[in-house]
Amino acid sequence: MNKSIKKGFIGLLLLSVVLSGCQKTPAPAESNQPGTDVQDKVTGSREEIAKAYVETLGAGDFDKLLQGFAYDEQMQKASSQLQASLEPSLKQLGALKEIQTANEIQQGGYIIVQVPVLFENQNLCVNVVFDDQDQIAGVNFSEYVEPSNVAALTLPEGAAEQELTLTMRDGKDLPATLTLPQGDQPAPVIILVHGSGPNDRNETLYGNTVFQDIAYRLAEQGIATVRYDKRTFVYGAECAGDTQFTVEQETIQDAVDIVGLIAKQPEIDSSAIYVLGHSLGGLCMPRIAAETPEAAGYIMMAAPVTDLASLMKMQYEHLAQFMNTDQEKASMEAMIAELDKLQQLDSLSEDEAVVGAYPAYWKDLLSYDPVKTAETITKPVLVLQGEEDYQVPLQEFETWKAAYGEKANWTFHSYSGLSHLMMPGDFDANPNTYYMQKAVVDPRVTDDIAAFIHAQK
Repeated sequence: MNKSIKKGFIGLLLLSVVLSGCQKTPAPAESNQPGTDVQDKVTGSREEIAKAYVETLGAGDFDKLLQGFAYDEQMQKASSQLQASLEPSLKQLGALKEIQTANEIQQGGYIIVQVPVLFENQNLCVNVVFDDQDQIAGVNFSEYVEPSNVAALTLPEGAAEQELTLTMRDGKDLPATLTLPQGDQPAPVIILVHGSGPNDRNETLYGNTVFQDIAYRLAEQGIATVRYDKRTFVYGAECAGDTQFTVEQETIQDAVDIVGLIAKQPEIDSSAIYVLGHSLGGLCMPRIAAETPEAAGYIMMAAPVTDLASLMKMQYEHLAQFMNTDQEKASMEAMIAELDKLQQLDSLSEDEAVVGAYPAYWKDLLSYDPVKTAETITKPVLVLQGEEDYQVPLQEFETWKAAYGEKANWTFHSYSGLSHLMMPGDFDANPNTYYMQKAVVDPRVTDDIAAFIHAQK
């Protein structure tokens, strides 16, 4: 691979639009460049439009790139930079040889069509981002990923799903899915508690569905699951405006309430209710356990012990090695500097957000010691960790193990070759490759979860 092309091209953020920085703003229905008719725009499915965009890009036809595609308002304003930004790198790539099968994923209210492309001198993945009006809201580039042959998991034969509406203590409703195995009921159940961010019930991350995979694999082994849309997914704007919002409201209270609610389901064995927390959900598990004495046990998957602010700084520093342009490096330095504000929380006003959360949120987490809080857990605990996880690295797991590895009620498993999502991954991979390749949760993980549950009978 030509490293100079890699640094110059993958590092380029087309029109200064990065997926993670997209702001969801209403776009006008007329997504035209001035003087261009709607009928002149490329039409078709998102995949067809994305492939046409790549073909036009490969041909170096900048007039058509500017005039022939429907862009959102932000992309329209930035379009004057297009040719100057791309032309030098396109020349280095050489002729376009092949456009391969695209993959469509959903993230943060946007649809990303990932198009693997073979050029004469290098292969790349062109990621075309669409808004909810199917206008192009961004385009970025990542390392080439072979089109995936991994098939999504399906609901096992004989298993069934029920759509539920779970009403929380404050009257808010959270939509949920109860997956029931075939066979004798009532069945043991695991409540799946999300990581950071406004996650849907499947914990969909770049097209991969962590919780749905877990639910389907466990249904094959006689175990029911509850997965639910997170509060911040359903009531995002309301949560974002609450200056006193903490993980208590974000994660803990809802998980606690669902333990009580699911015990009333006739298909569920109320003496065999377990709670699984992934990432932030795992971090919160000792607090959830303190409020759910009726639960039969707890599972912590990729659970950190380091405070979230320090962990985020570690993640940013890890990602810095993949920042190749001055713009990317400056953005990363700005994010790290933003985290430094957490050292002076008392000097901030209650409505001054830092890294997307108000001081009350950070004060709550910074005062929380999950390892010490876990001392009171007497029920069985299972701790799971992917050894290629850069977000919650292996040393976090080792800290848990050092504290509780000799306790009879604690069980520990780590997995070679698995990422933060319990899917195949590489600690040192470019984050685009790390997340954007289609994968499913490794069966080793769900086999160990099932063995843990069945061992408690």
